Amino acid sequence: MLLDYSTQLTALVAVDALESAPSGGPQAHHACLDCGAALTDKFCAHCGQPADTHRITLKHLLLHDLPHSVWHVDKGLVYTFYQMLTRPGLTIRGYLAGQRTRQFRPVSYLLLLVGLSALVMSAFQFDLQQAMLSSQPTSAGSPSMGLMSVVMERYLSTTMKHPYLMQLVLMPLNALVAWWLLKRAGYNYAEILLANCFIGGTLTVINLAVMLPALLAGNPAFLKSASQLVFIPTLIYSFWVHAQLLQAAPTFTAVRRYSRALGISLLQIVVLLLAAMVCIIVLTVQVLNERPDLRPKAVPKKATAAATR
Repeated sequence: MLLDYSTQLTALVAVDALESAPSGGPQAHHACLDCGAALTDKFCAHCGQPADTHRITLKHLLLHDLPHSVWHVDKGLVYTFYQMLTRPGLTIRGYLAGQRTRQFRPVSYLLLLVGLSALVMSAFQFDLQQAMLSSQPTSAGSPSMGLMSVVMERYLSTTMKHPYLMQLVLMPLNALVAWWLLKRAGYNYAEILLANCFIGGTLTVINLAVMLPALLAGNPAFLKSASQLVFIPTLIYSFWVHAQLLQAAPTFTAVRRYSRALGISLLQIVVLLLAAMVCIIVLTVQVLNERPDLRPKAVPKKATAAATR
C-alpha cells in the first residue's frame, strides 16, 4: 500500500509539473515528467527520460525524432553497420564486454536488415528465379530429369519467396559450430548467438550489394554468376570477424587463431549446404507423393543384360 501511494504521488507531481509548464517549445523541468523524481542532470537518474522534453510538432517529428531514432551518428543502425564493416570483431567484443550504449541491439539489428534486404530482393524475385531455373534441366527426356526439374523449381521458388529464412533457421546451429571453436577464447553460447546476429545482419546487406548490379542489369547469366559468388564475401567476412574475436585468447598463436577462424567459416558453409540438401530431399519425397508419374521406371533385367553384351 505504501509503495502504491508513493507511486501515485510521484505521478501526480509529474502531472502537476506538466500542466503548470507553458506550452510552445522545448522545456527543461526541475522534476521528471515521467516519474516525478528530482532532476540533477540531462537525464532522470530514476527512469532515464531526458530532462529537456520537446513539444511534439510535425516539423520536429520529421526533422528530428524520426532521423534521430534510426540514423543517429553515434548511436543507431548506421553507426553499428559502419562499425561492423570496419572493425566487426572488435565491435562485437566491446558489446559483449558491456559497451552497449552506442550499438544497436543485435536481434533488432538482424531482423531489421534482413527485412530491408528481403524487401529489396522481392522486387527482383521473378528475374532471379527465372535466371536460376534457366540452368536447370527441363522436363523433356527421362523421368528422373523431369523429377529434378520439378524439385528444383519448387526449391528455388521457396528460397526466392523467403530468401533469408534458412539463414535465420540455421543461426542457432551456426552459433553452436562457432562456439565449439571459440569457447577456448572465453565465450559462451549465448554470446556467440548474439555475435551471429551482428554477423548475419551485416552479411545480408553485403550479399545484397553483390547481387544488386546483376539484379539491375537483368541478365540471366550475370544473375546466375552473382548468386554463386555470394559465398566468397560470406567466407571472407566470416573469417575476418572470427579472427578478431579470437584475439580475446592471447595464448593462441596467429596460425592457430587464423586456422580456427577459417574452420568456423568453412563449417558454417557446410552446414548451409547440408541444410539445402535436406530441403531438396524432403521436396523430392513430397513431389513423388504428389506426382507418381515422375518416379523413375525400373529397367527390365533382360534389357540390361542385352545392353551389356
